[in-house]
Amino acid sequence: MILKERCQPPEIFQLESLMQRVPIVHPLFPHWTEQLRRISAGFNGEQRVDSLFYEIPIETSHYFIQDLYIQKPKSSHQVDTVLVTSRFVLLLEIKSITGELNFDPQLRQFSRTNKDGSVDGMNNPDDQIRRHEKWMQHFLAEQKISLPVIGVIVFTYPSSIVNSRPKNRIIIQSSGLPYLMDQLLAKYPNELLNTRKTRHLAGRLLQLHSVRPLRRIAVPVGLRRGVLCGKDCGGTMNLNWRKWICDKCSRIDRYAHFETLLQYRVLISQTITNNEFRKFTGIDSVATASKLLRIANMPSKGSYKDRIYTIPEEIIRLESISTDLESI
Repeated sequence: MILKERCQPPEIFQLESLMQRVPIVHPLFPHWTEQLRRISAGFNGEQRVDSLFYEIPIETSHYFIQDLYIQKPKSSHQVDTVLVTSRFVLLLEIKSITGELNFDPQLRQFSRTNKDGSVDGMNNPDDQIRRHEKWMQHFLAEQKISLPVIGVIVFTYPSSIVNSRPKNRIIIQSSGLPYLMDQLLAKYPNELLNTRKTRHLAGRLLQLHSVRPLRRIAVPVGLRRGVLCGKDCGGTMNLNWRKWICDKCSRIDRYAHFETLLQYRVLISQTITNNEFRKFTGIDSVATASKLLRIANMPSKGSYKDRIYTIPEEIIRLESISTDLESI
């Protein structure tokens, strides 16, 4: 059973929004492009692993928790995949890395050798999963539950060649997940928890999950203004007769300003005023901006002139707000 699905990292929308509003000649544009490529590749690799995992028949009580994030007072744990079963708890550290990979057990160093011979140093996934294992073991002890905790490093690209590996660490290609599960279920045949206790354990872990804070990036001055088209045409949406129309591809969207508000949220601030909204969108009319903000159905505080709106992580398009557009 899947208790928590994997969601797209918010940094993808953040970088896409930024790159839509800065010129391609900006000196940091290649850096942002590489960041977006890397984060997107990691997310796509995790999704491929999820698809493989869900197809495996597991003949015991089990629960999937994807992308578990636990915030502690001075640190945090982000586990790519947690599989809670009645026989063991499985933790996956999923890596979408190409090249020749090397683990140095003495220096605790992890590196990649590229095709051109260059070497990149990276965070050691063995240390990452080891840290998560220790936390999980401590958590189970607090719950007075005795279950084996197994940490596995999963590489998603067939072109990942592991030349050296740490001892006593399971490292596999994602295609080997069915084989790994067969081995683990054979190695741990005893049901240590009943169905109710297994579910309770998984639910307790899920209760510890919190939304990972969005990593803020340095946004350059002079961002492109406007309600931008969501397609790749690069056009700007204009408000005409209660609907937004792209000046390049003629796409129509009655609620295009909702995505613009979300872009403001990830690039500038989680709160916005009428004046800030007009500066970001290029809307001249105070009354029009006020109506557009009101129909977005966002929490707000303050008087009419000094009202501050809080932009939620998701703006729900309610059918009931469509009538409000008639007044614009």
